[in-house]
Amino acid sequence: MIAVVTGGSGFIGRNLVSRLLTDGHAVRCLTRAGGGELPAGASAFTVRYDDPRSLLACEALDGAEVVFHLAGATTAVRPDAFFAANVVPTRHLLQAIAERRIGLRFVLVSSPAAAGPAASRDHPIVEADEPRPVEAYGISKLDAERVVAEFDDRVESTVLRPCAVFGPWDRDFLALFRMARYGLLVYPGVARHWMSLLHVSDVVDGMLAASRSSRAVARRYFLASEQPVQWRTLGGHVATAAGRRALSLDMPPRLVWSASIAGEWIGRVTGRASLANRSKAEFARHPFWVCSASRAAEDFGFRQSRSL
Repeated sequence: MIAVVTGGSGFIGRNLVSRLLTDGHAVRCLTRAGGGELPAGASAFTVRYDDPRSLLACEALDGAEVVFHLAGATTAVRPDAFFAANVVPTRHLLQAIAERRIGLRFVLVSSPAAAGPAASRDHPIVEADEPRPVEAYGISKLDAERVVAEFDDRVESTVLRPCAVFGPWDRDFLALFRMARYGLLVYPGVARHWMSLLHVSDVVDGMLAASRSSRAVARRYFLASEQPVQWRTLGGHVATAAGRRALSLDMPPRLVWSASIAGEWIGRVTGRASLANRSKAEFARHPFWVCSASRAAEDFGFRQSRSL
């Protein structure tokens, strides 16, 4: 199989590319100029996502059987940058596939942020729920999903919404490990909040299974753990793994919001997006980022194989 992957140098992308290569598939990665390092064995094709002609002429699509679209941004200096990073590339890539009439499966890796939070721990979000994103990142991911739907009559596609993910090459949860080494775990007001959390190998399993399933065409799916976990429970596991007893500190919501505003201003001055931003602060206001993978289990046999 010839697979095309965008975002192959990112956390989930690196794991996906490595799995595809291990399974004996040819992997072609679309990368921006100056993009990150790819796993050995993957072929790199430099493109401009803001230029439809670049994607239309890209030889990586020749003979491809599946495109896994992971490239995008989870942080941005300004809200409108999410649209440029998450929506525009999706449209231009699908336009190129449709215009060239390439018969392949297109898999968009979206986010539960496109759906919004659940009402409670015991009522996880499902695909039939009305999407209610609460910040700019989630809105951009929902917009990207809607772009995919526009091409349903020309490109066979599937949308996946993996929950929070941990595993090799992850840098978001890495911050917890670094803090734990110094005996302190600082939470941005979320210590008692709940989230669905999967190991990256399970996410990759779900992506591959969905790409092969005829039932998954023109449908969207959550990929999630069987049970949610509290942030403070995760922190306890992190401290144990780090071999330290760690003091936990949960920041007050007002302090989180103030830090997010300061982080955004610093980002605009330096031109570098910070994890301290209002999108992340808005996430922290909602205590239940939990979702159900029941549809994925029914349609293509998805299941969690690795516990926290």
